[in-house]
Amino acid sequence: MELRHPFDSYVKFWEAVSGTRKERLPAGDAAHELENYFCGDQGEESDESDDDGDSDDDDDERSENEEEIEVDFSERPVTVLMLDEIDYLVTKKETLVYNFFDWPLRATTARLVVIGISNTINLPEKMSTRVQSRIGGDRCHFKSYNVQDTQTILKSRLGMLDDHPGHAVFEEDAIKFAARKTANLSGDIRKAFQMCKSAAEKVLEDYSTGKRKLAAGSRPLVKISDVQKGSRDMFTSIVHKAISCSTSFEALLLISLGALKRTREDGSIFVKEILTKIESIADASGEPKYMNANLSFEDVLRMANRLGEAGIIQLNIYSSSPWPWISTHLHTSEILACYRDTKHIKLAEKHLATQRLF
Repeated sequence: MELRHPFDSYVKFWEAVSGTRKERLPAGDAAHELENYFCGDQGEESDESDDDGDSDDDDDERSENEEEIEVDFSERPVTVLMLDEIDYLVTKKETLVYNFFDWPLRATTARLVVIGISNTINLPEKMSTRVQSRIGGDRCHFKSYNVQDTQTILKSRLGMLDDHPGHAVFEEDAIKFAARKTANLSGDIRKAFQMCKSAAEKVLEDYSTGKRKLAAGSRPLVKISDVQKGSRDMFTSIVHKAISCSTSFEALLLISLGALKRTREDGSIFVKEILTKIESIADASGEPKYMNANLSFEDVLRMANRLGEAGIIQLNIYSSSPWPWISTHLHTSEILACYRDTKHIKLAEKHLATQRLF
């Protein structure tokens, strides 16, 4: 579901757990009801009797009620809450994320399991110790979609996996290209959808305006050249603009990554190596805007996440290392070209330009 504001998650969650009532309350009231639902006390204290002769009966009733309450709690179904894109639920005071992960620990009247999904690998480390104590350390790293995964998903959405598919809208090679391009970029399936949508809209426009003519008995078809052009236009305009507008520290990261990539076959660099390279390039630059970097692991990962969301770099997780490796599909010449006519061109030329003997 989509939310206009992070606190709307309280409203949606209470609407879901309130049963057939589907009660819709303001965010503050919904949070209060959720607190009572998971952490409130369902047991009611028995009134003391003035008659001493009835004390044993009252004790028996209390014990029976306690047993009933205990049984009721154990028989309650477990509520599993999955928070996708949890990065967007992080507010200034972090109360929202804290409450969601605090309720399972304090639950007395209902059982709750919370699973958070984040595109930011080091999200818990970026939050306060108060929230980290509630989130815990159990994590599961998911690999990005590979070529086959992306191709299967695209075909499924287009109805090309059925036993009796209808008219094929995309060529087989067009699907393969979109899958390979997406897997090489970031593995984000949304990029593949955007790429195919852009190509299909362009083809439809060309046929509607008469730029393309249909042969008798044929139907519009999105070819590999259409997807290639859509991908090139989409990628070039967005990525190049993002790189040219990068901050001084982001420029240091990209230039350092490009310089290290020239010496690697696979192009995947450990974060610690990049941090060392950043410090070396910054100190050698002689410019205050770079020399005052003093970047930490957390700073580099934060920038890497931002650049990764823009499709500029990729974060790779390996089971042998607790820290991610960073890579980019961009050639060093492309990074250099993006910094043309920017304030970072001197630094980029110094470390990325091909040396010439003449």
